[in-house]
This record gives sequence, structure tokens and C-alpha cells, in this order.
Amino acid sequence: MKKAAIYDPYLDTLGGGEKYCLTVAEILLQHNYQVDLFWSGDPLLLAKAQKRFNLNLTSLNQVPDIFNIAKANFRNDFDSRPDLSQKLVSLYQKFSITRQYDLFFFLSDGSIPLLFSKQNFLHTQVPFLPAPLSIKSSLAKLLKLSLIKKIICNSKFTQKFVNQAYSHNTTVLYPPVDTTSSSNSSKDNIILSVGRFDNILNAKKQDVLIEVFKKLPAKIIKNWTLVLAGGSLLPPPQNTYLTNLKKISRGFPVRFMVNPDYASLQDVYRQAKIYWHAAGYGVDESSHPQNTEHFGITVVESMNYGLVPLVIAKGGLPEIVLDNHNGFLWSTTDELLSKTLEIISSPTLFSRLSHQARLSSLRFSKNNFTSNFLSLIQI
Repeated sequence: MKKAAIYDPYLDTLGGGEKYCLTVAEILLQHNYQVDLFWSGDPLLLAKAQKRFNLNLTSLNQVPDIFNIAKANFRNDFDSRPDLSQKLVSLYQKFSITRQYDLFFFLSDGSIPLLFSKQNFLHTQVPFLPAPLSIKSSLAKLLKLSLIKKIICNSKFTQKFVNQAYSHNTTVLYPPVDTTSSSNSSKDNIILSVGRFDNILNAKKQDVLIEVFKKLPAKIIKNWTLVLAGGSLLPPPQNTYLTNLKKISRGFPVRFMVNPDYASLQDVYRQAKIYWHAAGYGVDESSHPQNTEHFGITVVESMNYGLVPLVIAKGGLPEIVLDNHNGFLWSTTDELLSKTLEIISSPTLFSRLSHQARLSSLRFSKNNFTSNFLSLIQI
């Protein structure tokens, strides 16, 4: 039996990148690989991930994280930087362990790991800008990249920046999306946005959406609800950003779904009509591309349920939404407001865009992801 390994430094966030990596794990398990997940955190995390992402990971093995934990083990009270002998021990440890695998799938945090399996794939979800390097650093980067078979990007937007940073063999493999939803002709007057409740990296800007919702005419607000769904790493009472969102939405029909399970999220997708997305609002994507939406899995999920997406025209989102074909792109909050009113006031427009949105979503199906991934690793 072939052996594969998965590493994701952000596993406990259970976001889009985590769904991507764990779907890769599921595919490999289904194709008779023994799959190890390098993870030394919460031992119950996989059970949570299976429930949230609707994946079968019961055969996935958790093994100690040699990429972050190893660093901590070498620190002492006097010097946080390991000396040369410690670095050599760490390097040998990684060599002896990673060389046992036929395939290694590594989600990068912007750094390039040293991997020694037969096939090493570096996956990046974030469009990092190239950093200036010394000659020594450049040589080390070239050495590490020589061991990487291919860098896999989640969008063309990400790929554009990765090509600048790494100058390596890259390809785009769009994230897998569950496109097996059942149609629902009877929808409620719900505007939905799905995204984690925090302000790190590509913040979802729910505060911007709340302020736009509050500007809708009173007769519309009376009959419509804004639903904000997403995860919270902290217990909700300790999440100050979430607390502030609830404060600014007080007195308006805004409903929060915090850490919803897969079934609950499906239910609200079925009920909603319009999907809003604002990650990247106020961001200069040429100088801070990491602060935009790098792809937009939830946008595709919403489209599959027939929601009409209104998304900011930045990051990877224009690769999903074509303006006035399967949704609308917007650049200013005034545009978001006016285009939302246009959809609400025209059932014919809603019906046309909803139909096209559902058809467009099939491009990002899990079946397509599976066949493209297997072709990539040559199975």
C-alpha cells in the first residue's frame, strides 16, 4: 500500500484551506493510500472536521507534527534560536520521516519546506508577495523548490503572485465544492453571507455588510433578514469582533449562526435568495493581495443552491462571478446597495441569475476536483 502525508498549519481554523487539504486526504484514502496527517493539536479536531465538511476521514491517521512542534522542542530558556547541531538533528528527523512517503501534500504558510518523499506537492491558498532574499536565502529556496514536483494554487489570482514569488512549476486546481444540492423553488427573503467571525488576513467584513443592510429602505428591511453564518475560534462570548457585530446590528433583522454544522448551513442555503461577500473591501489588491478573497468556496456553495451572488470585484471572486450573467460584481457599497435593490425588485432578473449561478457552480464540483487531482498525481 502506498503512503501519503498531509500537512496544514492552520488545521484548527477549519476554513476553506482545511476543507481542501482534508478532501485531498479523503481522495487518497479512497484510492488505497495509507494517509497520515501531521497534527499535534486538538485530538478531536478530525471529528469536528468530518461533521463540518461532510467528509469520510475515519481511516486518516494522526501523527506528531514534525514541522512546528520540532522547533519548540529544540528551544531552551537562554536562546530561542537552535544552534547548528540542533538544526541538523531537525533536518535529519524531517529527512528520515518524509522520505518514507510516496506523496506529500503540504499547505504552505508562505515558507517552503524541506520534503523528501517521492512526490512533493506544495499547495498555497494565499497570494504572498515575493520577499527580498539574500544570496544564501536564494540558494536555500532553490534547493527546497528542486524537491517540489508542483506548486498547486487555488485560483489564477493566487497563481499570479505565486509565480512572482517562486518562479516554479505552478498549476491551478480550484477548490472542491459540494454541488449535489437539491433545488428549492420556495425561498425566503434572506440575504446570506458565510465566513468566519474574525479580522485576520482576508477578513470577511461582516461589519460592512451590516451597514449596507441598514441602508435598505424600511419597507424592504421589514420583510427581509440578513443571516451571517461562520466559525469562531474563540467561544462566542469572548469574540470581541462578533460581539461588536451584534451590537451594530441591534434593532435590525440580522441573525447570527455561529459554528453551524453542515446540515444547518445547507438549510439556510436552501432558504436564502441573495448572497453577499465583502472580503477585500477597502484593500489595494496589488500591494496586499493576501487581504482579499483568494477564491471563494462559500460563494460557489451559495450559487449551487440558486442564490444570486453579489461579490466584490477583487481577488479570485471574478473567476467565479461574471457580472450580470450569474450574479453581480461590485466595487463600492453604493453599488452593492443598488444592485441588491435591483434584484429584489425584479423576480425575472432574480430567476435568470439564479439559474445561471446554479449552472456555473457545477464547474467546481467535487467530482471535477477529484479527477483533476488524480490526473495531477498521475493515478
